[in-house]
Amino acid sequence: MPIYEYRCEECGKRSTALLPSYSSPDPVCPHCGKPALRRLVSTFATARSGDDDGGDDFGGDDLGGAGDDFEGGDGGFDGGDDDF
Repeated sequence: MPIYEYRCEECGKRSTALLPSYSSPDPVCPHCGKPALRRLVSTFATARSGDDDGGDDFGGDDLGGAGDDFEGGDGGFDGGDDDF
């Protein structure tokens, strides 16, 4: 099942939802409870097999500044307070 990213048009908060298919109806906002979520276009990751050169899927091993300082997160945008 794919994970979809959303932004609520009412409260502006971001969230994620695990849905059975692309055609599944959009859920209500987990923050404000309103049916105003809109799907965001997001990036995805792929895994590959074969030669393991230690690089990423984009041809290098530079993590763009994240490196060892990245502490992870809660696995999604639920509960985020960013105001984009």
